[in-house]
Amino acid sequence: MSRNINIILVNTSHPGNIGSTARAMKTMGLDQLTLVAPKNFPSDIANAKAVGCVDVLEKARVESSLDEALSDSNIVIGFSARYRKSNIPSLSMEQLMTVLNKQKEHKASIVFGNEQSGLSNDELKLCNYLVSIPTHESYASLNLASAVQIFSYEYFKSYNVKPTIIHSTKLSTHSSKLVLIKKFLSIMQDLKIITDKNRNSLTQNIHIIFNKTDLTENEVNLYLGILSNIDKALQK
Repeated sequence: MSRNINIILVNTSHPGNIGSTARAMKTMGLDQLTLVAPKNFPSDIANAKAVGCVDVLEKARVESSLDEALSDSNIVIGFSARYRKSNIPSLSMEQLMTVLNKQKEHKASIVFGNEQSGLSNDELKLCNYLVSIPTHESYASLNLASAVQIFSYEYFKSYNVKPTIIHSTKLSTHSSKLVLIKKFLSIMQDLKIITDKNRNSLTQNIHIIFNKTDLTENEVNLYLGILSNIDKALQK
């Protein structure tokens, strides 16, 4: 199974959900788990829920922020309990599997939010795509580990599908794209395009625009070079 799939849990409240997630992953051949600011971890409760899968917990990464967790990711998928009005592209589960199978050689992070509140707007803007799992209207709440199990099963099922398109060049990582975004915003600040009134909305939209584009490392370096030349011209 691909080691390029990284499951990320953000601000998980109950350690039992972390343990159940580890079990859901391993039954489908996934073992790369990252925890962002978990409320209680390590935990005996998590270990008890991860029956036969404690090894996934033992090697799990723990980061203080989602930005840090995504630093080496090429593709970022955010799972939301519902479809939101957003400029971030939304995918069905079937469409997501197509995207992942076309880009098997790149690292994909699958991000799940807190059990009660889900992913915040600031966390969502770091995602390239959003996915929502359809549920019956009479009871739409899906347990965190169940959501991870559904994704893991769908990925396991589709993993051997032959991709029709393979990227011949390496996609940029989240961290290199973030450097580009910060440089772009800095120049907009110097040009006084960003004001106190539009700062939050403009910053969020710029993140969304860059994150929904499959930029390669070469393209990021090209744009950084162009922006550096613009910056030098502005300083004269």
